[in-house]
Amino acid sequence: MIAGGGRRAAPISPDHVMRKLLATLQPETAALAVSIAWLLFVQFAVVLGWEAGMFTRQGALVHWLLIGVLPPALALWTMKPRSPTGG
Repeated sequence: MIAGGGRRAAPISPDHVMRKLLATLQPETAALAVSIAWLLFVQFAVVLGWEAGMFTRQGALVHWLLIGVLPPALALWTMKPRSPTGG
């Protein structure tokens, strides 16, 4: 118990915060945010793989393009734009 008889709030998990944030965004904005995060994550992973000697320079580029760039680009491309009137 907290001084004054109040209850302590339950800790907020990062997962809960992320879900709440994405729920407040428009679908297009949320998709763009997830795509950018994916691109950066895959780019970082490929650079680590290249530095560790798992990929050649060309292999790292091909993996980044096929795994990092292509899926989010296709997902964003297939999204239907919303009309400005909200309908």
